[in-house]
Amino acid sequence: MKKFFLLIALITMGLASYAQSTPNRLVVTMKNGDITVYNIADIDSLSFDLIEGEVVATPTFLSFEWDGDNGIVNYSIAKSEAASNYSIVITNGNVEEALVDAPKSNIDGESNGTITSPTPGTTYTIATLAYDKYGMPGTMATATFVVPEKSVELPAVKINIPDDFTSCMVQRVMLGDVKVAEVCEEYIKELGERRVIVYPCDAQGRAILTKGVSATDSGTAVWDLEANTCTYTAGNSTALSTVYLVDGEIVIDAPATVEEGTVEPDLLVDIRGSEENTYKIVKIGTQYWLAENLRAAKWIDGTAIEMFKSTQGTAWNANTTGAYHVYADDNDYISIFGMLYNGYCVEKGDQLAPEGWEIPSIDQWRKVRTYGGPAATNFKSDTDYSWNMGKEGTNLNGFNAWAAGYFSTATGDTSDGSDAWFWSTTPYSEGQSFQTLRINQSSTNVTLYTTSGHAYNFGHSIRCVRK
Repeated sequence: MKKFFLLIALITMGLASYAQSTPNRLVVTMKNGDITVYNIADIDSLSFDLIEGEVVATPTFLSFEWDGDNGIVNYSIAKSEAASNYSIVITNGNVEEALVDAPKSNIDGESNGTITSPTPGTTYTIATLAYDKYGMPGTMATATFVVPEKSVELPAVKINIPDDFTSCMVQRVMLGDVKVAEVCEEYIKELGERRVIVYPCDAQGRAILTKGVSATDSGTAVWDLEANTCTYTAGNSTALSTVYLVDGEIVIDAPATVEEGTVEPDLLVDIRGSEENTYKIVKIGTQYWLAENLRAAKWIDGTAIEMFKSTQGTAWNANTTGAYHVYADDNDYISIFGMLYNGYCVEKGDQLAPEGWEIPSIDQWRKVRTYGGPAATNFKSDTDYSWNMGKEGTNLNGFNAWAAGYFSTATGDTSDGSDAWFWSTTPYSEGQSFQTLRINQSSTNVTLYTTSGHAYNFGHSIRCVRK
């Protein structure tokens, strides 16, 4: 490169002696093909410089503080000797795009930045792009952090432990109109049985799963969110009737002053225009599932989903939009079986699933199968006649699957009492088919179908998982 610029300089000076043919532009062509043109009349001199060392400004995340709805990010910057200044952004989006218009700074050491209305649990990136003294860009450097949960300042709250979870296995603890804690009767795989666990909630009303206290024996339940496992430490008491929320922690001993919380079923009320459905919720591992099959006859905007009867098999097969079928055309089945939806409904899942919920991918199904089973009996309802007589399950994990059967043009309505099929959103191939999950009365385990798929013209159940 030095030889190139020297050659340019010599050529420029040599050509200056020719009056009419003297060049008036200096054209610099880079190895990547970029071309920069200078007016020779504006050039005073050509010279070379050596910038030694990497041109970089390395960020280090120090801490995060909530400031109302916004967040203050504390970080430090260490510039290399060759770096003159740098651009900096804090973003949860495309780092390179954000750096294009980022303001420049030359501050070494600790500093801070503000992010507007961050979501707890979101990963942000602190990114810098350093420049040398001539403004040439050097190396981009990054540091990441996760926005922590927002603490809730509340008075001490008394929580009365329910003795019946049949209305919903997840109960919410309300102080006025604020959800402050959650009480779950849930399956603990590591113990092979259910426990009643109480969790404090963050400012968004989400249970903090690393702070569970067992009302069954005063033990603790600490969940690993990535591994979907629970570390359960047994306590030494009998079942508790009351616990307390104090400074964001669940404690057993009563504080001096306390306000009583209201404990009630944490039901999902799904309203779509004139249609309203209420669903029970169950916590299995670190996931929250509807404990009932979806039975919406409308999209979330309130418009009707097309319905086909069992006698309309040809029309169902030719249909290329979202549609549903009621098993055996008997509306009495809806409350226990839900609807049987085609694959086009799955394709439009964001318009079908209740707000804050989604149709599960095959990986989400795999996650609940791993923690909640894989024994099929754990998932099958223990209600009489939910399966063929004698084939009912234990419903140990609370999933409460009924044998709703399925619908297809080849078979019509079939397998109620013996089969439950559920859609996933994971395509099987480039064609119109999705992978599925099946619970069969004769199978020992829940089955994931990942090496085959069902075409869109099957009618299967949909069970939603919370986002």
